Amino acid sequence: MNKNLIAAIAALTTTASIASVSITGDYEGIAQDGNPGAASYTQDLDLKMVGSNGDTSVTILMENLTGGSTVTANQVFIESGLESLSFKGGNYKNQNGSGLMQKGGDVTNQFEVSTSVAGAALTVGQASGDGNATVDAGLEIAGLDVNVQNVSNTDRFITIVANFFGFGTTTEYQKTSIGTNVAISADASVSITEGTSVAVTGVYMDIEDTAGVTQDDGILGDVSDATTDSTIKGAVASLNTTLGTVTGKAFDKNDKMTYVGELSRGIWTFGHSKTENVDGITTAEINVSF
Repeated sequence: MNKNLIAAIAALTTTASIASVSITGDYEGIAQDGNPGAASYTQDLDLKMVGSNGDTSVTILMENLTGGSTVTANQVFIESGLESLSFKGGNYKNQNGSGLMQKGGDVTNQFEVSTSVAGAALTVGQASGDGNATVDAGLEIAGLDVNVQNVSNTDRFITIVANFFGFGTTTEYQKTSIGTNVAISADASVSITEGTSVAVTGVYMDIEDTAGVTQDDGILGDVSDATTDSTIKGAVASLNTTLGTVTGKAFDKNDKMTYVGELSRGIWTFGHSKTENVDGITTAEINVSF
């Protein structure tokens, strides 16, 4: 057999042995009562495909698929490493903070290089064609995990995470030309009996610049409609029972209280929410991950 052909077959065999492709997805379907009006059903499917070869991977995300429409890839990007450097490039979203105040940003054609220097994680990124680079830095200080995004910008986003004495806290801070936004969450698990505990989380937000608050599906649900110079205060408690996980939420937003009760059992979540002076909403939600 031709030696070149043998070499080609060997190369292909070697590549196939270390390359892999995985596909995962998340499906969400929500049936909602017609209060007022007719009942409705909405669905959403996110698919993630990752092809990897060694320490390099290419990711394709197809998001918000509802059926009956053209399937497009919302995000496509590559991640790889060289010595102590990590590279990421393509069309993808960035996330400010841990998700208390902001959801993921818009898909942008961009690239970034990250490394670690003296225990600090550094990332330098740039939107394609934009001459202005951004610098993110993360480090541990006295047991606090501190992450600063867009360090050199006046409206840098700061996140501080701490865990002590069984409590976990997260603080997000951003000062813009309009005002300062601060969000704080604190969580703990309280044991009731052996094998049974209640997970409790408290949330507080002080909002001066509403443009910096975009989270519409966070721990308290949608806070993107919070008004200027307002505060949001709330609590979430979850308890495992023989029927499933029971979750209760109560929070004050825009000077109106909202109460939410949910029962999660398997792929199903049944819930009811009620905001002051607004009709209550009852839902049945299906969540399937694969």
